[in-house]
Amino acid sequence: MVSHLKQSIARADAVSFDVFDTLFVRPLADPEDLFDIIGEKFGIASFRRLRQEAQVRAFQRMRENGQKEITLDGIYACFDSVSVPASVLRDAEYQLELALTLPNPDLMDVFRQTIADKPVVITSDMYLPQAFFDDLFHKHRLQPSATFISSERNATKRDTGELFDRVSQELGIDPGRILHIGDNPLSDVERARQKGLSAYHYVDPTRQQKSSRFPPSASIAGSLIRSIADRPPPGSFTELGFRFGGPAAVGFLDWIVRKSAQDKIDIVLFVSRDGYVLERLARTMPAGTLPRFTYFMGSRVAFTLAATDESNFNTQMEFFLAGAHGLRPIEVLERLGVTPPADRVMDDLGLGAGIVISNDNISRIRDFVGAFRGDILQVCRRNRRGLLNYLKQVGVEPGMRVAMVDVGWNGTTQDAFDLALGKLMQVELFGYYLCLNESDDCRRRRQRLRMDALLSRESIGPERVTAVYANRVAVELFFSAPHDAVIGYQDAIGKDVAIIEDSGRIAIDGHARISTEITDGIEQFALTFRNLCAEIGLVADPLATALPVVDFVESIDAETRGLLASVENFDAWGSTRNQRVALTTYLP
Repeated sequence: MVSHLKQSIARADAVSFDVFDTLFVRPLADPEDLFDIIGEKFGIASFRRLRQEAQVRAFQRMRENGQKEITLDGIYACFDSVSVPASVLRDAEYQLELALTLPNPDLMDVFRQTIADKPVVITSDMYLPQAFFDDLFHKHRLQPSATFISSERNATKRDTGELFDRVSQELGIDPGRILHIGDNPLSDVERARQKGLSAYHYVDPTRQQKSSRFPPSASIAGSLIRSIADRPPPGSFTELGFRFGGPAAVGFLDWIVRKSAQDKIDIVLFVSRDGYVLERLARTMPAGTLPRFTYFMGSRVAFTLAATDESNFNTQMEFFLAGAHGLRPIEVLERLGVTPPADRVMDDLGLGAGIVISNDNISRIRDFVGAFRGDILQVCRRNRRGLLNYLKQVGVEPGMRVAMVDVGWNGTTQDAFDLALGKLMQVELFGYYLCLNESDDCRRRRQRLRMDALLSRESIGPERVTAVYANRVAVELFFSAPHDAVIGYQDAIGKDVAIIEDSGRIAIDGHARISTEITDGIEQFALTFRNLCAEIGLVADPLATALPVVDFVESIDAETRGLLASVENFDAWGSTRNQRVALTTYLP
């Protein structure tokens, strides 16, 4: 795009830039989402409708008076009376437009290079006054050769292209020697060419077509990438983290802040690996925003083993064998942290490397695992001791109100943690989830455990919850960490508890790198989003902020699927030496 544009610029004697959605962009799904931000700020629920109606009446008056363009003052002269003076609302819109109109990273360098060589003018159809554009360009240290604003010139591009005549006349340059750059096919391309100018149709590669209305937080979160100068490389894991992982993580964390205050939580455990980026973001928040918190090394496997003893060993067998189909027999022991027999012993047992677990031999595998009861229980005792000391190490004490943070989906990790805690110490346990599924198991757990989710039947509806759950592995990727899955604990005399991890049954390069890249994108989003919200005075709604990730999983495009296909053996628990499994295998 840039090379073609530069060639067109080189052939011109002067260049004209459109402003909105060309030289500058707004980080909004729809420009009129700005009205909702004003409505929220002043507590006027109907502001968007009132502002739209005022603009329609302003156009009617414009035609009645024989004028060719409306103005901001003219719009607010037609505004229905509300509790806030129209002049205050007008000034608020002016200032918000100024804050949200940001340089387009795609074109800003081109603009600066071009203005050093030839006249560069601004040509815009806009009701905002000339003063706005003076303020905008002064704010961003830009100085065009001239500005042609429809509200100031009483002439437009869109109707007859008369504004282009003004450009040619005042520059004293033949229209054929002027290049106009803009995003609108009619006003910026067709009308410019009708007036004899050359035209370049700029298409923003990051702009998403939105067919529905979005709350302010969702509008900004889903469009923020348009305006950042150090934009992540397109098609990268960093970009994926910025666009979708970032809104999910920031919205989820903001919700946790509110929930932990409501529930009077003493300590928040961001359970690995899902809590990795959340805990990193939490550390950037002002002191006191959250209760005491820590990144807690744990997992369903570690907690289940810590909760297993002689009394419930048989009932835990289903867990030991969960997802075992397709694995080798020794891999069932390895993922529990149990050292398996030597290969020759397994061969003698008829359970060597050539045997794949299936329905045909699952009963025999069950007997095989049962034969290692003593070894498994020894690992369980070690984990139980280690977990108790690890809880003390991070500051969990009996009687505390403890929140464990997990992405989702059915509460199995919380169930295991609750069972393990029952053997160690009494606390009040709360589960905070990004999303909870609609399964019967989840409903039963919610009846006896404290479980709450940002994305739920109540907040986004059962159909959307189903869509998120169907693509849960893609969501989990956003919340992964650059370390292996935790499967247990080991006490070390005089030292902190050692964490036992499982790298899976097959070595796969790149997991740590991919997780780091996604985390970088999420952290970049969080910083940019929070700074912008602070600048415009928007109190972000957690659910709305997270909505881009719901849109993402509802329609994962082919390009993104190709990127996700490069992630292999993402699930250590289900990994096997028998095959390499792409993450997309788990997607519908």
